[in-house]
Amino acid sequence: DYWLDPNQGSTKDVIKVFCNMETGETCISAHPISASIPRKTWWTKSTPTASKPVWFGANMNGGTKFSYGNKEELPNAVTIQIRLIRLLSKEGVQNVTYHCKNSVAVNDGATGNLKKALILKGSNGQVKVQGNSRLRYTVLEDGCS
Repeated sequence: DYWLDPNQGSTKDVIKVFCNMETGETCISAHPISASIPRKTWWTKSTPTASKPVWFGANMNGGTKFSYGNKEELPNAVTIQIRLIRLLSKEGVQNVTYHCKNSVAVNDGATGNLKKALILKGSNGQVKVQGNSRLRYTVLEDGCS
């Protein structure tokens, strides 16, 4: 582990990272804001809202967001440093695991389309499975129906 200060300012806004020397990656851990995200039924609305996404961290009762860094770091410092790392980097990768139960993750097996695909909301906008290549995600495995 290393302490990194991309903006080369005060030592009070350094962030802890893992540097993968074999791949040239700088890795920053993400953590749920609450201690953990419980496994439960999060959305039970009988008629899905086809025109608007339902945001896990905002619309669902008890939903949560996650942040980067750890308790030793100032939250605003992490935001600033990640923004600078994003500007200095040509690409970024993030792994997200979605455990589904009776829901669509990406490809809707019943219709064969992507209309109900997950939309991930990044700090700089929405990230979709189709569209602008800079704001698009790829799926390693879709076992949902």
